[in-house]
Amino acid sequence: MGRRVIQVRPVGEGEWDVAAQVYTAACPHDPQSGIDLRKRDAEQRGWSYRAATLVAVDGSQVVGTASFYQNPGAYHPNRYSLELAVRPAHQGQGAGGALWTALETRLRALGAESVRGLAREDHPLAPGFLERRGFMPGKRFFYSALDVTAFDHSRIAPGLEALAAQGVRIVSLAELRAAGEPELSARLHALMSDVRQDVPRSEPATPLSFQVFGEAVLGDPGLLPEAYLVAVHDGRFIGQTALFRTEASPELLTGLTGVTRAWRGRGVATGLKLAAIRAAHRLGAPLIRTDNASDNAPMLAINGRLGFVRDPGSIDYQRSF
Repeated sequence: MGRRVIQVRPVGEGEWDVAAQVYTAACPHDPQSGIDLRKRDAEQRGWSYRAATLVAVDGSQVVGTASFYQNPGAYHPNRYSLELAVRPAHQGQGAGGALWTALETRLRALGAESVRGLAREDHPLAPGFLERRGFMPGKRFFYSALDVTAFDHSRIAPGLEALAAQGVRIVSLAELRAAGEPELSARLHALMSDVRQDVPRSEPATPLSFQVFGEAVLGDPGLLPEAYLVAVHDGRFIGQTALFRTEASPELLTGLTGVTRAWRGRGVATGLKLAAIRAAHRLGAPLIRTDNASDNAPMLAINGRLGFVRDPGSIDYQRSF
């Protein structure tokens, strides 16, 4: 029998859902929907970034997908992020290699300086696949999950009371909007711009424009206003966390959790996490997922105390051109 002929081509307009299904099957710790993928593609083009999503087709079946795009929070005109996934039953049969060859050709034509992608360290194929193609391992990240249904919810009130004793209250985006908080979007943008500066990452942080914040965060259809939470002290925003939902899963995904420097080490991040767990429970979510760099010791410690269980580590791989 001859070797399979894998066709690689741009994703078709009616194939976003199946591309997302392939990705989620290969990376269940990071579920995505077709809406998620299409939104990212539209955002990239709207911001004048460069991006592409391809699919690998075996006969009439989409068996793999790959994307490159640019990170607005760590932007460089010639550096890219990579996602590549193949259906588990079709891994090791040439689809991943065909997708990478097509992506590499496109990236070289764009004058790419480098591209980064994550691979689970326990995956039987992914680390070797990347290393054979010149990718070098770098920072380690952990995906973690909390079983909301098994959490001891009696822990929430004492944590929030400890914050209240310091004059800190936690309010949701839904509540802030209902109260008519003035210049709310601008204040939320300023808060995120502040707290994200010290988050460990593989590339240096770059400013997140108000447009990008509005479209990628506040405009995300998966954002849950009742679970976008802000810590407030004397009228000032001092911390935030947010939960998002994707059509690909009933689980909730954590956005950025951060606290202003003056308020770190005073229980604000823990209180925000507890309030998020309460919000997730009220929403009927079974699980909260999050991810953190291995050198983000304070947040990993908070997650561990709350009962988040770590998956095996994911390694950030970089390929230079």
